Amino acid sequence: MDKAQRASAIEAAYELLGTPRSHLRVKLEQTEDAVLLHYREQTLTGVQLDESGINAASAMAVALGVNVPAAGETSEVLASTGLLHRVLAISDLDFGNPASFELANVLVNEAIDMQRSSRGRNEATPMDLGELESGQAFGPYVIEISQPDADAYIAATGDSEKLHDFSGNTHPLQLDAYVLSRLIAEIGIVENRIETVHAGQQMTVHRQATPGEMIIANSTLKSCSNRRGSIWAIFETTFVDEAGRRVAESSSTIIMMP
Repeated sequence: MDKAQRASAIEAAYELLGTPRSHLRVKLEQTEDAVLLHYREQTLTGVQLDESGINAASAMAVALGVNVPAAGETSEVLASTGLLHRVLAISDLDFGNPASFELANVLVNEAIDMQRSSRGRNEATPMDLGELESGQAFGPYVIEISQPDADAYIAATGDSEKLHDFSGNTHPLQLDAYVLSRLIAEIGIVENRIETVHAGQQMTVHRQATPGEMIIANSTLKSCSNRRGSIWAIFETTFVDEAGRRVAESSSTIIMMP
């Protein structure tokens, strides 16, 4: 991809990012002579593998939170539109100019901050319950439920009279169950052997999700209180589709007894 092709691709990419959406699943690909960033069938930007391009590709990968893929391979990542704006700007820098390194460093650091705020905590590191604070954000969680899994969940509910209501769709409570399982993993309930009760749940559904559809969930700890030695936590979750359109919201109460 030469400079003119990159400029054209970036212009089209900015048009794409201008539409209402929160995150995009993108792929970083290394070909024989270039590193390209794709969204579905659209190439958002790319750099040639010359000295300047190699520096740009490395900075783009760090900003996305992935490694530069080997030749013929791709790295896939879910990125916010704000983060992608930084990646596009990095790809368009002339790394033959020393001043570009300083600007790239600023853009990469901004992208890293966005990664930390949007991805939440590393699941491999259980939290100390004392770290829980009201307003704390968790996610985003990417949910893609297959048709067999959706059918199995609906069948397992045992309410055969209502099965037709969700035929061909994903049961909304299955989305919430997925998020709760991720929250439990992040908080470290299993690793810390904490007795837990799922004490309450409310859900508002705007439209049915379909199997195979990518749903993105973001959770917030609305309140966290200590009652007679037990921790009562209320998590609010918003579910949106790939274009950022709202699918559902939920509120779940979890009681943890350390």
